Amino acid sequence: MITFERNNNKFNFRVAGIAIHNNRILLHTTLTDDFWNLPGGRVEFNESTDRTIIREIKEELDIDARTKELLFVREDFFEYDDKQYHEIGFYYLIDFPEGHEVITKDDEFVGTEEGSKLIFKWFPLDQLKDINVYPEILKTELLRLSEKNQIQHYISYQ
Repeated sequence: MITFERNNNKFNFRVAGIAIHNNRILLHTTLTDDFWNLPGGRVEFNESTDRTIIREIKEELDIDARTKELLFVREDFFEYDDKQYHEIGFYYLIDFPEGHEVITKDDEFVGTEEGSKLIFKWFPLDQLKDINVYPEILKTELLRLSEKNQIQHYISYQ
């Protein structure tokens, strides 16, 4: 994984997948977090970002997802677990195989991340503004997907 720590600082090179089906978006959380975020994970050395999201979805949900397009690149600075993070993220629109059971789920369901439980749930896009979700830009940018003509690069200091 491309991640490293120095003193109280941590750097991550992360990729996330934006799965939208029937006007709903797939998010996940952990048993200890009080927020939701996009599925994904850290890039491995010599691994392209589009292959990273395919691998991460396979590891977390055991699904062979497909990348559709890179939507945006995001640079985040935040605090988590008493560490100061600098994270560079590539955000891909992804799709699941036609008719896969994951797209029909209405309730929370479980996936795995390095032996830990991840809780997944589909949320209606128009309810994102009421959910504690990170990055917060999802609350506005996902509603404008059809307007995008170019990749966006965002930098956020929190």
